[in-house]
Formats: sequence, C-alpha cells, structure tokens
Amino acid sequence: MKTVLNLLLVISLCFSCTSDRGMWDDRIETLAKPGDDLQEILDRGYDLHLQKGQVYRLTKALKFKKDGQRILTAGAKTIADYAILRPADNSVQQLINGNAMDHILLKNIALDGYRRFYSGSIKIHNVPQPALAFFGGNGANYQTVDSCLFMDTRTWSTLKIHEGGDHCVVKNNIILGAGVGPRGNGREASEKPFAWGDGITCASKNTLIANNLILDPTDVGAVLFGAPGSVVRDNVIATISRESLGGINLVDPLGYYKMDEEVLRTDYRGSKLINNYVDAWGGRIHIAFPMGAGIWVPSKQDKILHGAEIRSNTVAGGAASYGFVAHNVENFTIFDNKSTAIYSGLADGLGDQLPEKPGPFIYDAETVKDSKLQKEFKKSERHVLHLLRCNHGKTNELGYRVYRYGDDEVEAVVTAAYEEILGRKPTLRELTRYVNILQKELKNSDWLRRDLMNNKEFKKQFPGIPESRLQNFRWALWLSLIDQEQRKNRGDSAMDLYSALRKNILKADIRTELQEDIKAFALEKAF
Repeated sequence: MKTVLNLLLVISLCFSCTSDRGMWDDRIETLAKPGDDLQEILDRGYDLHLQKGQVYRLTKALKFKKDGQRILTAGAKTIADYAILRPADNSVQQLINGNAMDHILLKNIALDGYRRFYSGSIKIHNVPQPALAFFGGNGANYQTVDSCLFMDTRTWSTLKIHEGGDHCVVKNNIILGAGVGPRGNGREASEKPFAWGDGITCASKNTLIANNLILDPTDVGAVLFGAPGSVVRDNVIATISRESLGGINLVDPLGYYKMDEEVLRTDYRGSKLINNYVDAWGGRIHIAFPMGAGIWVPSKQDKILHGAEIRSNTVAGGAASYGFVAHNVENFTIFDNKSTAIYSGLADGLGDQLPEKPGPFIYDAETVKDSKLQKEFKKSERHVLHLLRCNHGKTNELGYRVYRYGDDEVEAVVTAAYEEILGRKPTLRELTRYVNILQKELKNSDWLRRDLMNNKEFKKQFPGIPESRLQNFRWALWLSLIDQEQRKNRGDSAMDLYSALRKNILKADIRTELQEDIKAFALEKAF
C-alpha cells in the first residue's frame, strides 16, 4: 500500500524546472517542483501543475492571475497523491486566492493549514482574518474547487466563496478540522481561546456545494450568507471530537442581498439545502439546521430571511442538541427532512430566560410567516433565541468553556473517543467511569483521548506515540483510512465514504495494516 507519508511528510528536493501551459490531463511532462517560484508561473498566465505527493511551502498565498487558470496535481487519484501546499511559517494564514477570476480550477490539491504546529492565527483588533482558501468576489463566475483536501485550518474559515461570485462549484472535497471547539478540543498547546472555524462559507449566488465530507468543524460545517440560488446538497458534516456550533446555517442577514432599504429582509430565494447528512457522532452539534438570525445572534432577531427551501436532510448522532429550528423566516419551504439523532443539553438562551428544550423540529409560531413546514415541527413553548452553549458558561484555567454535558451527549462523547483511539466501543463499566469523570470534573474529549492514549491497549496498537501528539495521530488515522478507501472504491459519494470510515475505524486488521503509516505521521517533525 502506498504510504500516507507521500502525502504528509516533507521530502526535500533540489531541482529547477520550467513550466509550459498545457491541457489538464496526465500528459504534462514539465511540472513545478518544490522550491520553484510558483507565483511567477501564475503571473505569466500559465497553469500550475504540481508533482504528486510533494510539499510546497508558501511564504504567501498563491493568486490566480488569469481567467481560466488551473492549479492541480498531475495524475492524482487519491489524497496520498495530492501535492501539498503548506505555510512556510506561522505568519502565513491563506494558501490560495482566486478573487474575482473567471473559470478557474483548483483540483486534487491538499491545503494544510498546519495548526498542529503553528497554532491558531493571531487575532489583530480590527484586522479581519483571511480564509485558508478564498474564492468568489466581484465578477467571479464559474470557479471550481474539486476533489481537494483541506486540513488543520488556522483561521475563521477553511473555504470562503465571497459575495460577488456567481455559478461557482465546490464539490467532492474533504475538510478535516477547522478551528478549536468552545471546550478547547483541537487546541494546539500554546493557543488561546476562542478560535472556532467554518468548513465552507458561501455568499456567492447560484453556487453549488455538493458531495463534500466535512469532519470536525467548530463554528459551522457549511453556511450560506444569503447566496440566492445556491444549492447545498449531498454533503456529510460530522463531529468526531470537536463541538460544532452549527451544521448547515441559514442565519446571516447580509446587506449585500438586502430586499429593502431598511435591510430588514435578506434574499435567500432559490437557496436550497437538499439531502445533507449532519451527524453529531462524538461532539455536540449545537444546532444542526438553524434557520433565522435570532437563533444565532439575539440582537438580530428582528431580521427576516426570505425564500429558502430545506428538504430531504438528516440529523443523526447521540451528541445532538437542536435539530431543525426556524425563527423569523418567511416563504420558507421545509419538508421530507428526518431525524434519527438523540437530543440533550439545554442551550444558553438569554441568561435568566431559559430557551426551548432540545429537540428535532422546533419553530417560533409568532415569527415564521407564509412558510410550509413538515408535520413534525412543534411550536416552541419558550423562546428559541441563542440556542448555542458557548458564550455564558464558566471557563477553566485555559479560558475555555466548562459546561455539564447533556445526559445523552456525554455517552456519545465517550463512545466516539473509544472508537477513534482504541478501535472499539467501551464496555458498560468503562462508559460509566468516564461519563462520571466528564460530568463531575467537566473534562473535555481531548483529555479523554489523551487518557486513552496512555493505556496499554493503545500503546500496543501504536507504540511510541505520546499523548502530546494527539492531533497528529488523529489526522494520520483519518487520512490513512480515507486513502485506503479511495483506492478500493474510487468515486464513492461523501455518504458512502463516511459510512465506510465509520466501519473501518473499528476493524483491528485495518488499524494494524495502517500502523506504520499512522505512526510515521504522528511523529512528524515541524519545519
């Protein structure tokens, strides 16, 4: 089996190269090599073809400079083949910028934010953070991001498709880890709270976001800022160890898409969420499908979102809190959605004004107007404002939130930790022990995983990997599993891939087969 090191370990090369513009296929003979001036190639108007499995360290973001340009890995078939773009130092936050260019393509590239070593990006007052990858922008039409890997994001968004774009396509990508959850899960040892991040952030109209697998976002898996005409379909968003505030969000009253001078209504007409799967497997998803600004930010509760359709989506998992929730929306159509999730853990609400209890289908009857809702929806008995649990709780010595877990949530957290770290489910005794510790001492799931890494069972599976390399180990495990599955079943849908990963993580023979690859990456050295 091809080692995952081809994807993630640095290989030093000392060659020069020339670059010719060519069609996107496997017949390219002149490829850019590590150490070449990649931006100079783009500045000259050429496509950028990178070598399989090689690491390219960037001192600043690569910028598309000509309509129709392409950046891709020649001949790549699975993620282990992808060329890797990585920041050269911790000052580099963005790796790709396609602002305002037409018909550009990013394909078969790995963008590694390198958070596990560089920590979260430093926040500067009144200076906005860039996204790891930026697309869209005024006049940007028909941009495509296809079959890329994004991982270890350090900034507020992994992939941003900015307003002004039109008919962009984001499909078949994998996103692993964006930011740090409110409890501090995913934290690099030196960083400070709070630095949660999105998977996909879209304000570009008529955009297609399809068949992406997003694991462990911490702010939102995918979010539409108005983005009228955009379709989000067939994506999988799952929390393994980090909490995510939202699954797929329709909560932002963006002035760019205002429907009146008072900016009271935001245009979501033609925006559709179809057949997405949101799984609170091992980390709390605070609200899977929030619809309405006040659910997220109470000060915006008077804003009205207009015209979206939400159908055939699923909420699953034992760590869910709220499912489909609607407040102050009009002309929304919500039908054929289902929930198999278990809900627990009351949200912050408005401090002394307790919010509605957790549940799958909730709406505010006073503010949801001229909309069609499926029969499972229930009128809220209390308010549905600020259904998050991340702002008002006490903090620990590191500054992260410490809340008591929901009764069902905590069992899902413990179970997922065992599945990921040891490759099996906990016994009843083990489950009970760690549930009691987490609830009494308010420990987070990273603490639990590190504790499991210190036992004999883990050390037998993966000898020599210390608990300090938790995040490295986790990415090595998931990247190895993904690469193996892609080699067997290339072309799987995001849902098929996710289902296979959930099964394979529990198979001892597969974990043994991947042992050396996983160990090598878990012990990688920083630049």
